[in-house]
Amino acid sequence: MLELTYDRDARMLYTYFADIEEGEDATQVEVDGRYVVDAAQQIIGLQFDTAGVLLPDALRYAVNQPEIEYDAASGLLRISFARGISASEEPFPFPAIFDLDRNGRALGVEVVAEPEFELGGRLQYVEPFITEVYGGDDEDETDADPDAPTTTASPEATDYRPDMAASHVAAQAEAEADGGAGAADRNTAGAMGDEVVRAGFVALLGKPNVGKSTLLNGYLGQKVSIVSPKPQTTRLPVRGILNRDDAQVIFVDTPGLHTPRSGLGEFMVQAARRAIPDSDVLCFVVDATEPPGELDQRIAETIKSARKPTILVLNKLDVARKADVYLPQYRELGPWDREVAVSAKTTDGLPGLLDEIVQRLPEGPRLFPVDEVTNLSEREQVAELVREKVLLNTSEEVPHGVAVEIEEWAERGERLYIRATVNVERDSHKGILIGEGGKMLKKIGAAARYEIERLLGRQVFLDVWVKVRKDWRRDPSSLRWLGYDVKKLR
Repeated sequence: MLELTYDRDARMLYTYFADIEEGEDATQVEVDGRYVVDAAQQIIGLQFDTAGVLLPDALRYAVNQPEIEYDAASGLLRISFARGISASEEPFPFPAIFDLDRNGRALGVEVVAEPEFELGGRLQYVEPFITEVYGGDDEDETDADPDAPTTTASPEATDYRPDMAASHVAAQAEAEADGGAGAADRNTAGAMGDEVVRAGFVALLGKPNVGKSTLLNGYLGQKVSIVSPKPQTTRLPVRGILNRDDAQVIFVDTPGLHTPRSGLGEFMVQAARRAIPDSDVLCFVVDATEPPGELDQRIAETIKSARKPTILVLNKLDVARKADVYLPQYRELGPWDREVAVSAKTTDGLPGLLDEIVQRLPEGPRLFPVDEVTNLSEREQVAELVREKVLLNTSEEVPHGVAVEIEEWAERGERLYIRATVNVERDSHKGILIGEGGKMLKKIGAAARYEIERLLGRQVFLDVWVKVRKDWRRDPSSLRWLGYDVKKLR
């Protein structure tokens, strides 16, 4: 019989076609599909359109399962949890993710539902196949199913200690104490004096890798938000505060809005969406080197529904060759209050964009002290700098499965001793990070130490370790431990 796992927090079903050993899943492919539901909207099957994406040999493990039917001619793969029932179909909101081994054979498939779908209440026929359930079942959980299996997976981690300090946990605690990025911070405004300026929050929104973090760093003249060529680099909203004589602009660099594939992805998307109602101005940052896609359209709809002053920011003007062609296409996604073309990398156009932002901010006192630049503590910035160097120096299979904790921060003579632990999901990833003879880890550590010493203005001894925390991005317990708790964003 097939085996499935159900993640309540991520609203995700995962179907196993074979036993997956650690590090065995090497690549992933996306496949469109549909839920097969009965008259009561209970899921009785899943159907995948694999034509042109997966060859029959890639589905060797899947077709051996009695619950699976496969038509090689059409490429349709259907999983049936119940047969002989009248059914209809509902398309998946996001493509399903097939995990492939190094020979290109499918080991399993992940399906994620929208909150409105209420996945937890539609598992009557699926329940007998579910072997593990992740996540909590609080009464306020939208898709919690009180009748679902209650087995809870425990995080598998090496070198686990209850007293370890996770820097991101501290970040989350600070965010909760602040009460979010906007309203609660205004309650402290009186302490900033009676000077009246234009002051408010500006959310930088857009899909991954469009240059939001580079834009923030360009305005502040220093690295506050880490950057890399890898998409989804930013995970937590990063606040950068820009002061000028007539204004205080609090930029909020948000994680890229994307289709979540895991509990971490869900956290990032929720964190970005949370910034919208708390902001006074929204900047929709797009990549001027390419036309708008379906994801841009969905983000535009989300932004428009907020009914806030919105500026369309066409970034990467320094390398865009068809910006004049793509601008009308982005314009059609609006309307926008203003359209501005910039290069965050070269800072061209940033002064004009800043003037447009300031014009749309409310008048009032400064919301933060003029010497405050970011909401991130030094420990949190150090953890992010270490993660940035991992992103820049490792291959595609590693970066998104990395989380960094600062476990020790102590004075040792003239130097500051910092011990950082890099959490990865696979033993194979650990091997990649360490490298032959430890060369890769030394390279990462040296690059990170250089930037940390520039940040702190002093000599640092950086001690970097690597630890395996298996599948932490999909394990709610590990996500909470590392500070990525979706529930605390809702």
